[in-house]
Amino acid sequence: MRRVLLAVLFALTGTLATAAAQESTTRGFNVGLHLSGQTIEPEDGDRSEAGGAGLFVGYGFNRTIQLFLQLDGGSFDVDNAAVEGDWTMGHADLGVRFHFANSLRSWVPYLLGAFSYRTVNVSNGRINQQTQTEDVTLSGGAFTLGGGIMFYFNEAWAADLQLAGSGGRFTDIEAGNVTVSGLELDATSARFNIGVSWWP
Repeated sequence: MRRVLLAVLFALTGTLATAAAQESTTRGFNVGLHLSGQTIEPEDGDRSEAGGAGLFVGYGFNRTIQLFLQLDGGSFDVDNAAVEGDWTMGHADLGVRFHFANSLRSWVPYLLGAFSYRTVNVSNGRINQQTQTEDVTLSGGAFTLGGGIMFYFNEAWAADLQLAGSGGRFTDIEAGNVTVSGLELDATSARFNIGVSWWP
């Protein structure tokens, strides 16, 4: 009888431990979608705010380290700009997230670092208030640092709150069919993202 009770006790303990371990996961393939509030501030310029959305794809090699690709886009208004038109901004981040994971918790904070490629595009742009219209695009590299926290509804689904800041230079400008390299326009951008994350 004692052996039966011990066997039942071990089985219950194993079941509870397994259930606790399923509060959250950070291993394997991961995909997410989010809404994004964004800002950009060029050197010696005013800060502009944007609203948009983004996509996240990652792979967790273990409970701590995840390689990821994140794409964010937004549109915004710029007052009194040398180039007038419909402004949009894009970020492409390739980086690493470091999760502070614990299988007994349903929330997981993390830090991230990434190499980023940023673009700012002005559709139907008018340069210096001239009447002709053409697309103008600024692009260049940046480095991104940030962090966030995930709140898990179950093992596979989580709400993801993220804050990231990027610093770098726009080095290329394209206006119509003309591209000029060697531009050195420093700019900082920030993103606050709210979305959902899925670990299949």
